[in-house]
Amino acid sequence: MVNPKPAVDIRAELAKTLFSSEGEDVLSDLCACARVEQFEVATLLNAANQPLEWLRLVVQGHIEIVVRRASGAEVAIADMGPGTWATWLACFVPPDHDFYSSASACYIALPTRVVREVCFAHPALYPRIIGAIGVRMRQLMEWTGQSVLMSPEQRMAKLIHLMARTQGIAGNAGTLHATQARLAQLARCSRQSDNLLLGALENRGLIRQAYGRFEIDDLVRLAVFSEEDASD
Repeated sequence: MVNPKPAVDIRAELAKTLFSSEGEDVLSDLCACARVEQFEVATLLNAANQPLEWLRLVVQGHIEIVVRRASGAEVAIADMGPGTWATWLACFVPPDHDFYSSASACYIALPTRVVREVCFAHPALYPRIIGAIGVRMRQLMEWTGQSVLMSPEQRMAKLIHLMARTQGIAGNAGTLHATQARLAQLARCSRQSDNLLLGALENRGLIRQAYGRFEIDDLVRLAVFSEEDASD
């Protein structure tokens, strides 16, 4: 559902993004066509192979990018947290994955048609957009390339660290907004294994679990643990 009277300051949120580099006029044009979306329950936002009509900036919650097989089996391959756009690539190329909103989520949505027009009028945006896509690609390569060499505990630590970076946690400490079930799904492990791994990380002092979130006091220490040689 769309909230007609959002409590979100659209201009302030867009001013934090790469659009701010193009000046106040561009921000004003985007604000004029933007809308705030709020979802209380998990919701399909865009089906696979359908043109993406709205480019969404995540304010609260997350957007899952899901691969689905003909049998009905599915797996989430990406998790777009607060401060990220879902997704730049799909804004220009029809996506072949489903986009799902999490529960208790809030987004600023821009018509992709308008975004493309703004980019055409301001080509300096393209290198910044490519840079943002590149960050996501490097994170994906980092996960797929390194996770196979890690112990299960290290893989979970790596996943938490990558998600913290995706959610834009600034500095060396912060809060990762995610549930245990979400981590189990992304890590492709059972809830029982997930609980054991998270408990082990908590015992090491790397995370502190709370309802729907994880407190991280030292991201550097978490990263160092995840990258230790598992054979040592």
